[in-house]
Amino acid sequence: MSDQTEKLAAAVALHQQGRLNEAEAIYRDILNAAPKTADAEHLLGLILHQRGDHARARDHIDRAIRLDSTVMLYHANRSRVLTALDDHEAALQAASDALALDPTNAESMSDLSAALLRLHRAPEALEAAAKAAALAPGLDAARRNLALAHFDVAFEAQEAGDLISAEEHYKASLAADPDRAEALVNLGNVYRLIYRVADAAACYEAAFAKGCDLPEVHGNMGVVRQEMGETANAIACYDRALVLDPENAEIRRNRAQALLKQGDFAEGWREFEWRWGTAHFAAFRREWEAPRWAGEALAGETVLVHAEQGFGDSLQFARYLPMVAASGARVLVECPAPLMPLLGAVEGVTAVTAFGAELPPHDFQVPMMSLPGLLGTDFDNMPDDVPYLEVPDNRVVKWNATLGVPNDGMRRIGLVWKGSSNHQRNDWRSPGLSAFLPLAELPDVEWFSLQKDDETEDLAAYGCGWDITPLGRNFSDFADTAAAIQCLDLVITPDTAVAHLAGALAQPVCVVLPYASEWRWFEGRTDSPWYPTMRLFQQPAYGDWAGAVASLRAAMGAGAA
Repeated sequence: MSDQTEKLAAAVALHQQGRLNEAEAIYRDILNAAPKTADAEHLLGLILHQRGDHARARDHIDRAIRLDSTVMLYHANRSRVLTALDDHEAALQAASDALALDPTNAESMSDLSAALLRLHRAPEALEAAAKAAALAPGLDAARRNLALAHFDVAFEAQEAGDLISAEEHYKASLAADPDRAEALVNLGNVYRLIYRVADAAACYEAAFAKGCDLPEVHGNMGVVRQEMGETANAIACYDRALVLDPENAEIRRNRAQALLKQGDFAEGWREFEWRWGTAHFAAFRREWEAPRWAGEALAGETVLVHAEQGFGDSLQFARYLPMVAASGARVLVECPAPLMPLLGAVEGVTAVTAFGAELPPHDFQVPMMSLPGLLGTDFDNMPDDVPYLEVPDNRVVKWNATLGVPNDGMRRIGLVWKGSSNHQRNDWRSPGLSAFLPLAELPDVEWFSLQKDDETEDLAAYGCGWDITPLGRNFSDFADTAAAIQCLDLVITPDTAVAHLAGALAQPVCVVLPYASEWRWFEGRTDSPWYPTMRLFQQPAYGDWAGAVASLRAAMGAGAA
């Protein structure tokens, strides 16, 4: 054995013992005597890398590779040094170079996967990580990268709306690394989005058991508990979240709705104002020059009341417009164009304008959904004087002519089976046409569809010969819908704008609701304090639309609806 070979072996032994200063001195002596010793250059680079001097480490390993490019380990360690320098493209190439020399090396395959992950090339990273795990099932880095790659692929699928794929990959991530609380949380989020709320709750609980204590996760658990019908538990989850993050607008808005659901109006209305800080309300936020109306008496000044969200919200809270006018104000209303004919005719409204149009001059402004809190609404003073909407005479004439004279002894019933797809949880609240098929057997009924979206397609696909006269396709705005409703004896609908419209017109209306309905229907009620002519039929168990429709059918058969 040559003197240089013996010295190199001695230095390696010191290096492995962690005696880096002594090993470095020998490596440098070797290079002084034999500058083209590739192993010494490589090993000196490793010592510098271990000390955090990654740039100089790269230079020494590069010199080693120039001296001998056939050594796989040089390229593998160069990849790790480049990773430390955040040069992930170069690290990827170095790992590829190592694999070209030894395609079955699990550590280099794992390094390749890690570089691909850092470059956000998740599908390729997943393929490489799977190969690394197959080559060396006990390699921790391979299992970790496999978990991370599955997680990233799942997250991309979730962002793209491919929730089934996301579920599969989050599960695979947890199989590779059961302690990944983040994967549990994200799997829980997927389950919540596909309405598997019990599974979502189990994932969040498992994440908590692994030490997760993030406010967003407690907030997500609150949403799940709320959708499971556990309002008090939901509030407890929101309270825990707000201890950790008191200014979280999303959580405070969700908590507000849980409070309102329980009838805790004073705090619920106050907390509901946090909605303006949420991402969902970003589209509605504007900078107003006019001050916000605070409920004070006015003498001829003008208040702009602006709608915020869906059609149903505007129809429900239009009841407050006469109360604003009673303050002495001229009332302007800004709302979606399809509501203008109806809201423009509400008592006390001076003028109405559509979203996007130039606003008329005004002295004050107020969001429509802030009016209940501003005016101190609770069960004792809830404004329930209906009808507060009026249908234009020309629409009444039009729809009376369209429907014609009723058949003797027949009830005319209008049906809606789903809400707008723009609603965040439309599938949650919408039974679909097939759920209502048991009603087709009721005798002495003329059925009319009030369904606006997908009416023709749904009737063709799910009607099964049910004789329903389609009307929705001919509605140009809500004044048409309102006039058609006035020609009917009863309206049946899920939680949609039509439910509010029929109630505001004082027409008999039956509303089928999910097991955990929105806050506005409160808890344990079969009536609505907002609408005296409304009856509520809630799912008797989670997801049980058949049970809700059976209750409705029984009530109709008994003449109670």
